[in-house]
Amino acid sequence: MGSQAWQLEEVAIGLGGETANSLADRINSIQSAVGGGDSNSHIPLYTGDIYYIDAAQADDTGDGKSPENAKKTIGAGIGLLSPGDALAIKAGTYTEVGIDLNVQACELWFEIGTIIAPASGTGLTISAAYCKLECPNGSLRINPAANETGLEIQNTAGFCYINDVRVAANSSADIGFDIIGNGTVLNNCRCSAPLVAAFKIQGDKIKLDGCCTGGEVANVSIGYHVTNSCDKARIINCGSQGHSTAGIQIDAGCTNVVVRQFDSGGGDGHFIDNGLLTYLDIKEKDSREYHEHTYPFPNGEGTAGDSVAVQSQINDETGATNVKDYFGDAALLVPPATITSDWFLKGINIFATTANDDQRFLGYRIVNRITATRNGGNAWDEGATVLTVQDAAEAALFEVNDLVWISSPNYKPDGEIVKITDITGANITIARQTESSGRTGLHWNHTTNDGGNEVMHLCWRDELEYHSSDWDYSASGARDFNSYRFQDERRMHSSDGFVVRMINGTDNANSQASVTIIWSD
Repeated sequence: MGSQAWQLEEVAIGLGGETANSLADRINSIQSAVGGGDSNSHIPLYTGDIYYIDAAQADDTGDGKSPENAKKTIGAGIGLLSPGDALAIKAGTYTEVGIDLNVQACELWFEIGTIIAPASGTGLTISAAYCKLECPNGSLRINPAANETGLEIQNTAGFCYINDVRVAANSSADIGFDIIGNGTVLNNCRCSAPLVAAFKIQGDKIKLDGCCTGGEVANVSIGYHVTNSCDKARIINCGSQGHSTAGIQIDAGCTNVVVRQFDSGGGDGHFIDNGLLTYLDIKEKDSREYHEHTYPFPNGEGTAGDSVAVQSQINDETGATNVKDYFGDAALLVPPATITSDWFLKGINIFATTANDDQRFLGYRIVNRITATRNGGNAWDEGATVLTVQDAAEAALFEVNDLVWISSPNYKPDGEIVKITDITGANITIARQTESSGRTGLHWNHTTNDGGNEVMHLCWRDELEYHSSDWDYSASGARDFNSYRFQDERRMHSSDGFVVRMINGTDNANSQASVTIIWSD
């Protein structure tokens, strides 16, 4: 290159041919060329300030602006932060008490081998919104103190993102992750052996993805506890094992919870779902043998367990009517509170009584959590159309166009099904669905014959969770039998019941069959 040859041994030359006087000059020159804000570059720069933490430092006198001058404690580092900044935390054990990420829009980056192990209090608290913990490959482990919590995201800390945190509760701490802040996302987080719950989900719109927990059966704990009337929790591709109360428990008042691709392993108690509008996709893979049952079923010790008779004839206090294509009386297959854990309706067994009729069946879930009882007002007797319940709050559980199952257990345990047409205060107005008799109001004298025990349950609403189950049957002989398996099992909540009605699609005679259900727990 002749006289234009670069003198590499004598002076550093910048990319533009200028003299670079120092290593810093050269780094700045490279950054300007390939990452310094050029829209065509592919190397982004962190726009906030980065401060450094190192447990091996003697104290917190360093300015935290370089690894050589790092702060000793995480709390001191947080005190340097402004929104948009980050802490880079070196591997080591941090025993300080009361760590609280209380500056909005900041990040904590943990080097692998970082342990937070305070002697008391919550291991790590996030009380500011829009914060992020980055812990690649599980690089942060929290060892919480006895009866404390590992990581708490407070209600002021909305929309935080937590990645790859491990909490070792060691049968000593109560809770692994207490998630109160709305919109929080946890990815690939883990908790072992908590005394109370691994993941406690209390805020709205919280998502857990790829998380897992292993409990100790003796701790009688919960894997994933959805509580505090939260809405829209999402638990995706997660797992639990060894939590003997429940792998997952959803409390009353929680709504729109989605649990998808969830594995519940050995030692987990049966899932508990008392929420509303829950979607559950749970595979329970424990040491329990798979059980399938029919109901009613004889016990071999004097209890008959007879199948339940269903007919197309409609009755009330004034008489009976048989007309083609109209619903017959309700027949109760499973009374409420008979099966006291969550259960699955898997199919129907039908024993023929009447031959050569097209029989059309509708089965209704009796929703034990949406119920009301009589309190004054009109008697719940034949012909009544306005039914007074305990108060307006109880009436508000129902909606116009709901179908409700009304029964008096000591008089008409099979009950009847009517439709709600209006709700005003504590007064619920009902009507019969169209029927051949042309009569109106209730069918039976519930109050006259069983006053004080009148009860109303939701049994159909125009929402998928509360739709009916339908099937058809026709027999050539009176002793024919068939067993129907639904394509998808139907999940029922604890203490839900099941009631059936039937239509004769052939003629005006009373058509009959007997039915049992197939179910599993």
